[in-house]
Amino acid sequence: MNNFHKTVDPLNNNSHNAQTADTKTNIMLKEKKKLKGKRAVVRWLKFFRWKKKKDYQRMTAEEKILYKLRKARNKESRLMEALKKIEPPDSSEPIHDPEILTPEEHFYFLKMALKCKNYVPVGRRGIYQGVILNMHLHWKKHQILKVVVKTFTAEEVKEIAAELARLSGGIVLDIQEDNTIIMYRGKNYSQPPTEIMSPKTTLPRIKALNKSKYRDGLRAVRKFIPRLEQDLELLQEQAKRKQQIRNELINEKQEDEACDSKHGDIADQQKNLDNLKNGMDGNISLYEDSTTESGTISDSEGLSDIFETDTDEEVEEKAERPLYLDTFENFPSESNEEPEDFEEHLRQISLNSKKTNQPKKEVELPEIDELDRIFLRAGSLLRQTRR
Repeated sequence: MNNFHKTVDPLNNNSHNAQTADTKTNIMLKEKKKLKGKRAVVRWLKFFRWKKKKDYQRMTAEEKILYKLRKARNKESRLMEALKKIEPPDSSEPIHDPEILTPEEHFYFLKMALKCKNYVPVGRRGIYQGVILNMHLHWKKHQILKVVVKTFTAEEVKEIAAELARLSGGIVLDIQEDNTIIMYRGKNYSQPPTEIMSPKTTLPRIKALNKSKYRDGLRAVRKFIPRLEQDLELLQEQAKRKQQIRNELINEKQEDEACDSKHGDIADQQKNLDNLKNGMDGNISLYEDSTTESGTISDSEGLSDIFETDTDEEVEEKAERPLYLDTFENFPSESNEEPEDFEEHLRQISLNSKKTNQPKKEVELPEIDELDRIFLRAGSLLRQTRR
């Protein structure tokens, strides 16, 4: 079964490829069928031009110039090839050897040319068979002939004069106003046969017109190409300048950011120093306050050790007790109970014993200072609180 599947798979692939090829051919045939008829072709051409126009509109300025330059160079090469094809073959005739005229003859023929009115026009087609034939027909009755050249430069007029002298066998006397050639037929002129009057080395009328079209197109393209190259160079220079300006702006921004960061770091350091100074001053003030408070607290604690202050509970008990009890306690009490001051009690006992032992002697009580009384009073209060 596996072998069967293996053998079947390439057949399926081939059938699939054949189907795709058939669909492609059908599509091509349908497209070709659509292009049948003048309307379909015009519609397709309109769509093609519209598409090219949209593609050109999407291009940038540099791409547009490059597109025009490429198109102009292609056109130049195409026109050069067309001119090479349409040019006539090289002539095998001998080089023209004009007659030599004396200065008097030359002056005489120029005076005749000023008076004569017969002329042959040379238009955009340039030199072709009809121009040479007309010249010979004029020379049949007149010695001098004017050739009026139009739509050509001065250098091209000189080239046309040399070419006319070579093809017709005449003599060029002068070129006036850069567009009028004065020609003399020669002393021993005789009308040549038709083959010479309309030479095969020149172009016929239709081909001469096509040549003039190609020549004018080539001239225009050769003027247009340097302009495009100049525009492209200017655009590239502008792009380079813009890039340089952007880089300079970026560098300036980076330098400004670096300076700002440095200033910010300096400001942060100053702030930190100020904060540290303030913190040190605060710590010093707190330390001084704490020392003063600790001194006061230690003094108060020392005094509290000496003079025990009443606690909150005692204050509350005193507040609850009536005032007459305090005053009542201040009176001395004579009772058989334990005395309030234990030391006084001991003192009295010692005095009584001394009195019994020495009845005759006067008993002198030791004088007690105020500090001793304070300490004794404090001790008695402590014992009372402990009870």
